[in-house]
Amino acid sequence: MKQSIPNLITLGNLACGLLAITFVMQNQPLIAFALMVLASILDFFDGMAARALGVDGELGKQLDSLADVVSFGVVPGLIWRHFMMMRGACPPTGFCINSYVWMLIPLAAAYRLAVFNVSENQKTNFMGIPTPLTGLVLGSWAMFNDVSGLAEFRFGFIELEWLNQFYVWLYMPLIAGYMMVSDYPMLSLKFNKTDGLNLFRYLVLAFAVVFLIVFGNYGFALFYFAYIGVSFLGFKLRPTE
Repeated sequence: MKQSIPNLITLGNLACGLLAITFVMQNQPLIAFALMVLASILDFFDGMAARALGVDGELGKQLDSLADVVSFGVVPGLIWRHFMMMRGACPPTGFCINSYVWMLIPLAAAYRLAVFNVSENQKTNFMGIPTPLTGLVLGSWAMFNDVSGLAEFRFGFIELEWLNQFYVWLYMPLIAGYMMVSDYPMLSLKFNKTDGLNLFRYLVLAFAVVFLIVFGNYGFALFYFAYIGVSFLGFKLRPTE
């Protein structure tokens, strides 16, 4: 029975993703985003449960990746498309590439997770940006933009309007997709007493808190770029062992 507990949690993650797709299609992106956040919580606890019960294995690894493709690839992609359309990304008739750019997010997520499953060098850090982080950042970025109902709940002291420019929205799925499938080493938050990267991990956490306080709604998006920058800096300056 205990072997099934982590897999049931993972299936809960997948169920949240499937329900989120339904709500996006019903023009209720806020509920879809809330379900994606719930999926991320379940995604955190399934691995923890597997390790605690000593039942982590290949089946759970593959199932987790399948769930993540839906919850953190398809769902944020559809949320992104929803708000692109609300921003008038395309004319009402005719072919428009802006209607399809969102597909880069789930396509890159699927490829990244497949690579992760067969990789042996991502035990302590990542190659490319993790799919759940990408999905949550893009989803929150979309939800707090100017055409979202949540845009009324402004917080923070500084606004970065360039993050709401149309060309940024157009190219962000391409940037996010590239960073997911890239082979750039990226920091994980797995601390080790002998690891010279711990300082940079603390720096990532500090940026997350400061950006949310100072930039508020825009902090989610800005943190994404800060995470990339700190990871690059950390591996560049990493002390030799």
